[in-house]
Amino acid sequence: MLVSCRYLGVLATALMLQHWNMSAAAAQQSPWPLKDVAVSATRGVGEDLDRVAATVSVITDQELEEHNVKDIKDALRYEPGVEVRRSVYRVGGFAGAANVGRGGNEGVNIRGLDGNRVLLLEDGVALPRAFSQGALSAGRGAYTDTDLYQRIEILRGPAASMYGSDGLTGVLNFVTKDAQDLLDVFGKPCYFAWRPSYDSSDASYGTTVTTAFGNESLQSMLVLSARYGHETANKGSNESHGIDRTRPDPLTYNKRAALAKLGLQIDPHSVLKLSIETVENRLRADSLSARSSVIDAYQSTSKVASNKLQLSLEQNDAPYSILQKLRANLYYRDARTRQYSNESGKTQGRTIRPRYRNIDYQDAIIGVAVLASSSFAGGNAQHQLTYGIDASVASLRMTASGTDWTTCTGTQYCEYFPKSQYRVMGAYLQDDIRLGKFSVIPGLRHDAYQIKPQASAKYDAQAVANGQPASVSQDHALSPRLAFLYEVTPALVPYVQYARGLRAPSPHEVNSYFNNAAHGYSQLANAHLKPETSSAYEIGLRGKLRSAAGLFNYSAAAFAGKYHDFIETRKTSGAGTVANPTIYQYVNAVRAAIHGVEGRLAWHMQNGFSLKTGFAYAKGSKSEDGGASSGLDSVAPLAIVAGTRYAANARWFIQSDMTYHAGKRRSEIANKSNFVSPSFFLLDINGGYHLSKYVSVFAGIANLFDRKYWRWNDIRGLSLAATANNNDAYTAPGRSASISMKFEY
Repeated sequence: MLVSCRYLGVLATALMLQHWNMSAAAAQQSPWPLKDVAVSATRGVGEDLDRVAATVSVITDQELEEHNVKDIKDALRYEPGVEVRRSVYRVGGFAGAANVGRGGNEGVNIRGLDGNRVLLLEDGVALPRAFSQGALSAGRGAYTDTDLYQRIEILRGPAASMYGSDGLTGVLNFVTKDAQDLLDVFGKPCYFAWRPSYDSSDASYGTTVTTAFGNESLQSMLVLSARYGHETANKGSNESHGIDRTRPDPLTYNKRAALAKLGLQIDPHSVLKLSIETVENRLRADSLSARSSVIDAYQSTSKVASNKLQLSLEQNDAPYSILQKLRANLYYRDARTRQYSNESGKTQGRTIRPRYRNIDYQDAIIGVAVLASSSFAGGNAQHQLTYGIDASVASLRMTASGTDWTTCTGTQYCEYFPKSQYRVMGAYLQDDIRLGKFSVIPGLRHDAYQIKPQASAKYDAQAVANGQPASVSQDHALSPRLAFLYEVTPALVPYVQYARGLRAPSPHEVNSYFNNAAHGYSQLANAHLKPETSSAYEIGLRGKLRSAAGLFNYSAAAFAGKYHDFIETRKTSGAGTVANPTIYQYVNAVRAAIHGVEGRLAWHMQNGFSLKTGFAYAKGSKSEDGGASSGLDSVAPLAIVAGTRYAANARWFIQSDMTYHAGKRRSEIANKSNFVSPSFFLLDINGGYHLSKYVSVFAGIANLFDRKYWRWNDIRGLSLAATANNNDAYTAPGRSASISMKFEY
């Protein structure tokens, strides 16, 4: 066995030719799925999913591999009510409105809200916040790599009572792979896997290599991932240069990631883990659509890098009377986005060409999180307490340089906000009180935050000179939760919950200043911003029923939420002239309301067939202080997903997935003259075959009928005119194919 561990490469190649003679027992193995564990919903305690008073789903690494997932947008495509926003990469200017798609996978939309209003975690560590200003757009999906993940946990609904700020409508936790799980695949002290893949939608090639070694005391793991690709295809046909072009602008991207883990088993109940992770995304594009009579060429590049170091102590089923489970994390993450733009052409008025912009956004954080769980009996009740603290200090800054930017005053925005320290401290407590089949779950969290600007010569050159120095902003908030659950039978478990959400303001919202009075406008800081808050209600039921027809799992929920003090940029005064410039500020000026219904059903039959289906429908509106109500653009229309699968045995499977998205109604958007996405229906086909115990192949065809369609969340906010000639430029890919193989030993 030791020899095989040393010569994995040679043996893995030889084993590719070895036939796997499956036993009759394996061929007739039970089709019932293993019990899911709701890690996000209980903050890592590991409760049974059927006893959680919330809507929770889990996507496993097996599902990611079988569907040849290459990023988080692919990973969430069959989760109704959960979408990743990614606009077509079509940039051509230094203003924000002319830079579509620079943020890539910008963020996740859950129940009608997205951006920094949805909390994204990786192993419990918050991903950097999204930021967009001028020629820079830093999305959150660029810091992720699905090849590193063991599972993706999705919690729908407010989660501030356990997680704090940003969980207004949901939480996603990306859980990375673990050495012990890999070693358990074959039950050997070493593991090796190589997985090459190809996807025609962006002509990308990828490869992932995974190794793990260990014994009862020490385990180690290394995952290396890389992908090289081009622009994402669409249904545009106009290949001309300029604004009417509908074919994608050419680009190339290179994505690399690495994850290393070392685990020390202290005792049968405790393990100490050290993990190091790095993710890097590079992109280079030639914007043919930006060319005009005055612009000869427009090139852009982007580099996104994230480095994370994490030390964690995990204790499970400890033989103590008070403390049964413990999670303690100490972490550091340094994330950086650098974007460069170069425009050549004719000088026109104050616009000098050639010109460039070089913008750098950095978000570094160090923090600690401690979570514990205690179970005990009191009278006729069984209590399970979950409690802990979160503390972090983040350092955020952005700098910019460019043609003719030498003084950093006036129209030279060398820093949109000053370098800032963002300090957060939170403490929480939740009690799952069980009285037989009935559960009462109260929870409460207290958060305090402080945004403290640092000395910043470039920012101060403008702000201080104009009487607008950066200010300290701090506040605190309580986030309660109360839920009730009653297990009538395993087939009928109704629940109801109330929860309060929270999003603290970002440093650039509190302190952002630039003075462009020569063009009739300026932006001022606002140290009096309050946190955004939500009050949400949910009623639902779920169940699991085993019968002669198979195993049924279902869930359904109706929800309603009211959201207060949304932070948006607003005109506060001025007439747009040099003498009386328009003043803009981030203010708490918007209220919103969202309500909807969701449902899911899974039917696993004993003959190898299974069916999964789900839907999500929501409707939202918003209103400004003193203004009329209008539609909430971020709410997606009705989505329905249905998948059928046949796997007669463990050797092969074939699966079809159908998705339907209703058209967005013009009456439900703020600007009624904008283009709205029509309804569409898609059919995807996937299949897999295990050539041997050590070799598998997975292949799929997406959009089998080659439909032309637009995803609403990808085009909203782009101000596309309903009568424009170039709307096909923003279509999604037509028919595409993907394939991967996995060699493991």
